[in-house]
Amino acid sequence: MMILQLLLFFCFTFGNGNGGGCGGASAFIVPQPTSTTSRATARTSSSSTATALHQQQLSKGGGEQPPEVYPLSRKKILLIEEAKRLNASLASSTSSSPSNSDVAASSSSSYSPAGWSNRLGSVLTPASIPGVYTADRPFYWNKIDVGCRMTVVQLTQSSASTSSKEELPQLLIHSPVHLDPPLIEALSKLGSVSHIVSPNYEHVKYAQEWANYYPDAKVWGCPGLSEKMPSVRWTGEFMEGTRPPGFYHGGSSSSVGGGNGADDANASLVGYIDGMWNWNDVQPMHINTEVNPFTGRPFFNEVVFYHALSKTLIVTDLYWNYPRGDGVTNGDLAEKWESVAAPASAGEDDEDFGVWELAPNVGDIPLGSKVWGKIGMDKLFYPFYMNVMVMPEKRKTFEEIARYITCGNGWEVETIIPAHGDIVRGKKVCRRVLETFFRIQCRSS
Repeated sequence: MMILQLLLFFCFTFGNGNGGGCGGASAFIVPQPTSTTSRATARTSSSSTATALHQQQLSKGGGEQPPEVYPLSRKKILLIEEAKRLNASLASSTSSSPSNSDVAASSSSSYSPAGWSNRLGSVLTPASIPGVYTADRPFYWNKIDVGCRMTVVQLTQSSASTSSKEELPQLLIHSPVHLDPPLIEALSKLGSVSHIVSPNYEHVKYAQEWANYYPDAKVWGCPGLSEKMPSVRWTGEFMEGTRPPGFYHGGSSSSVGGGNGADDANASLVGYIDGMWNWNDVQPMHINTEVNPFTGRPFFNEVVFYHALSKTLIVTDLYWNYPRGDGVTNGDLAEKWESVAAPASAGEDDEDFGVWELAPNVGDIPLGSKVWGKIGMDKLFYPFYMNVMVMPEKRKTFEEIARYITCGNGWEVETIIPAHGDIVRGKKVCRRVLETFFRIQCRSS
């Protein structure tokens, strides 16, 4: 009876589509910047730094184009360098490669106290190469920090600055968190906010806040979200059954075409809507296989995304990775699969970083967060979702989606960015994690 009550609690709490979402907390006070930079001034000065990471990769790669595959150890170096560029407290470190303790100590006053839901305590953290960043935040639900993460992607398309003649990379915002002055300033260094995505029924709390501040940005929702949240200034929503380039062509996106404009390049795609970004950059997949058994309606109704250049899977609630009680970054992965998930070192370029400079050990996580993640989500909700909420008539479709995401015949995932919990890195690690989570087995290559 107790388990049934908990499951009912989960479904009616999470499945009501009331826009509870994640991304901020009334009990969490975000420190204000020491100086206020106007929106116009910040955007004017951003042009020289918006593509700095890409230029850095080009120059260090020694060629005109960045390499198709960055070794994991090289990614680590580039991510640390970009973190220093974005975070003054890290840049002031005298060490060229700061230790975990140095980073944790210096980051505690840069934006917010460091903790398991924002290990660096930073406004934005570089997450994947090239051009992927996250805004990690505590999110309090019934006084329990369940954590949340927004993802920012620099698209290959650009837009003219409203305050200068220079072009800025377009930014895609996935699962927006609370918008505050430090975040606005940090984003202005990366590009122009052009697309704002609320990827499921729950990650929508701050959509209107962003739509108001960025009136020129296009605001997209998962299927059915505009009906549930009519007050949001939606540009449109993803169509039911949206699939990425190549899903019906054996994983190849070559049939999409190579037009310069996003609309030209995406004209033949399943679910594409005029005005969206180039789907060869960030590819969507609608998880249209679930139902809330207590309401008969979709539960999260999530659209997940794959950033092709960085080989990054971006999800909100389809997959989560809450840390274990001691707070060690991806400690569970190293414990389960030591041969593929140990911290990366020289000559071991396909392993997760574990505890490292941008994800330091922050000590034990609060009891409430531990119970929520490791019992509520891992032990109760996960089997209920997989055994009950994935509809029997949709299990074949679910497996097809899972294999396309996991097995390399479609997406080739080398980084997993969940909205809840730690980021996972390494091709072998990501495949093992997704195989286990989706309950599938990929054929050996």
